Amino acid sequence: MHTRGIRLHVAVQGPRSAPLVLLIHGFGGGWFDWSELMPELAGDELCIAAVDLRGYGRSDKTPRGYDLTTAASDMCGVIRGLGHRSALVVGHGEGGLIGWTMAAHEPDRVRGLVTLASAHPRVVIRAALVHPVSQWTRIRSTLFAQLPRLPERRLLRRDAEKAVHTFRQSVAPGFRDTPTCAEHAELRREAMKVDKVAHLSCEYRRWTFRSRFRPEGGQFNRTLPSRTDAPVVCVDGSMDRSYNPKIAGRSAAKGGEGSRTEVLYGVGHYPHIEDPEAVALIIRAAV
Repeated sequence: MHTRGIRLHVAVQGPRSAPLVLLIHGFGGGWFDWSELMPELAGDELCIAAVDLRGYGRSDKTPRGYDLTTAASDMCGVIRGLGHRSALVVGHGEGGLIGWTMAAHEPDRVRGLVTLASAHPRVVIRAALVHPVSQWTRIRSTLFAQLPRLPERRLLRRDAEKAVHTFRQSVAPGFRDTPTCAEHAELRREAMKVDKVAHLSCEYRRWTFRSRFRPEGGQFNRTLPSRTDAPVVCVDGSMDRSYNPKIAGRSAAKGGEGSRTEVLYGVGHYPHIEDPEAVALIIRAAV
């Protein structure tokens, strides 16, 4: 679809007139990240839309626009482009940060928010500053992304083996030997090999760090209210090593009435791939 002057690839399931659920992937992913979850919701009267973010998959690879404000505006454009006024937004990782930004900047577009292995942007920044040890995995990857050219080369080296390794190490150990894990690891390898994706995926992380030292970073923080009106469900896997569990509670406290946390036991960083049935139940309750 075309929105805001660019073309974004969106996979849609279900009747267009049904309530919209917008699925937003995180770093190194794509619409295919939701291929395990979408069949679980097939029997529901819902319009499910899984998007490739700007710079990923079949979406346009523009020179600029890899910041949370632009990404949130892109996703609100998708909601409008599908003929809807609002959506339940489901975001994984960086997709969750985008969802929080949407709820802050265009609250009328977000009926509710479900974050998977993610947190409120302010909570992420504070945790990195106050408790850096607990956030070291995320801090290290963000800092490494600041280097010129090297992160992209590492992502693409040995047939994009880094994408496979990172995914396998992020899921729960008991999930690593399953056919589903092998399938999604290969999907991420092929997605990273698409022209310009390695570079542009790093651009999102470069903005996250560099904006802290620029006026736009302070301006972005000021646009985030202390609380959002939308109800939020913060979902984390009990075996996810990339986030301190306390972050989910602090993030949920910034949501509207009825916001809560959910912990999926025996699950790692990708709840929607590792346990799509449980995530589908959470989404149905949120709709």
